[in-house]
Amino acid sequence: MADKTTWSGSDGNAVARGAAAKRAGWQVALLAALAFAACYLRLFVLPHTTLLTWSDQLEYATKGVRILGGELPYRDFFEFLTPGTDLVYALLFRLLGVGPWMPNLVMCVLLAITILWMTWCAQRLVRGWYVVLPAALAMATVLSGATDASHHWFSTVAALGAVWVLFSGLSLGRVAGAGIFCGLAASFTQTKGTLVTVALVAYFLWIGRREKDRTGLWGRRALVLCGAAIAAFAAINGPLIYQAGLGRWAWDVIEFPLRYASSVSANNWTGVLPAFEANLSLMKWINYPLQFIAVPLVYLWLFVRMHRARREPREPWNQLLLLALVGVALMAAVATMPSVKRLTAASPPALLLLTWLLSTSRRARTAMIVGAASVGVAAAQIALIQLRPEKLVDLPSGRAAIPPKTNYYELYRWMAENTRPGEWFYGLHTLMLPFELRNPTPIEQLGGAEFSQPEQVAEVVDGLEKHKVPMMILWSNIYTPGAGEKAPDHLQPFRDYLFGHYRKTKSFSGGYEVWERVVK
Repeated sequence: MADKTTWSGSDGNAVARGAAAKRAGWQVALLAALAFAACYLRLFVLPHTTLLTWSDQLEYATKGVRILGGELPYRDFFEFLTPGTDLVYALLFRLLGVGPWMPNLVMCVLLAITILWMTWCAQRLVRGWYVVLPAALAMATVLSGATDASHHWFSTVAALGAVWVLFSGLSLGRVAGAGIFCGLAASFTQTKGTLVTVALVAYFLWIGRREKDRTGLWGRRALVLCGAAIAAFAAINGPLIYQAGLGRWAWDVIEFPLRYASSVSANNWTGVLPAFEANLSLMKWINYPLQFIAVPLVYLWLFVRMHRARREPREPWNQLLLLALVGVALMAAVATMPSVKRLTAASPPALLLLTWLLSTSRRARTAMIVGAASVGVAAAQIALIQLRPEKLVDLPSGRAAIPPKTNYYELYRWMAENTRPGEWFYGLHTLMLPFELRNPTPIEQLGGAEFSQPEQVAEVVDGLEKHKVPMMILWSNIYTPGAGEKAPDHLQPFRDYLFGHYRKTKSFSGGYEVWERVVK
């Protein structure tokens, strides 16, 4: 049966908007280029000095280096996420070389793709200068503290790809393409890919009921979507599952996230307030209310408007619902482990819907103020990096800059003077890639509460003993029972080994400490 989906609202409006989008193609390219440039100026000091960010992207890049060395996720090192991010970094390092500059450059590309998608969608939903508002909102929120090229952004961009494929129609070919993007998203973050797939199935069901389709077309679409998603997921993950074994993979990717990952405060709601208090940026007074309050209200606002859709039959409700369902799925995927960075990476659909809601609510002045403020925030973030005298440190791969208002410059400088590339090292994963150090254990970094299981702690101790690791950089809560987390942990064997074979020789601001091996 031919695809008989028709988009609600005026077909004339849809054609007009499509023609306007073609004429305004330069807007998409220009805003994407501006986003790349703005992110580059936020993450590099001109002309090309890398800004060292203290973020999760360095952990995934480090795992990419391990893959280049012949190690595999699950089989040789622990990974409780699907390994798409590690594989991308491994491929980029093979093609372009290894260096701490790579995650920053990748973030610039991810933001440019996101802005390109948002502008393309906005051209089909709003008119006039409203088209540029989503890009302004996104650049402001991302540049103010979400420039972390980790699995969160990779999976979001893949999910946005699924929306892009379905935005103009629901032929089975388009549905298959969306399924491939869902499988790709699940290969970066298993929860996001799964929930976005579920959201799209719900969307097909809604379309079928609205159009009173009795041929089961929505079911065929759902089968094609899920089949394509599973095929894409299997193509990426299958070889790694085969190498590690299904049981080991299932424990890492399914059991561990469900049972243990949220046991530490950084991965549950108890960590939100401490993170807010520890954040010294004035932008927290904007970002926290925006991500924790405004974004959910945008979806609620949209659903209320849809309930009253009979009064506004000319609006593109199908596309708007598609955005809302996928946006809610992205937000739900990080709802149990909330943080501003994670929520920001899930927010592009909400920013698009906010723009549409403002454009149809006769709130032009409000929208103009919000847009101007967003541009100002983005410019201020760039100015803080480019105009303040930066602190520089020489790394094996070249000179790097330390961001203003951070407390780890002395640590980086000391590491540059006291380590050599290729040495065994354990502790802060953010130090591994910049100084080209090697981790002798399957675990990047131990955690409190239930996050590090007894067998994992034993593997760390075995690796440290086997390679006689000369030095570790640790936080004090690793060797202080009960520090930082209320729940008991399994780290006592590591503490016993630490106190028996190492001594603390130096401390840095921020709680970082040097432990050097005692020669016996």
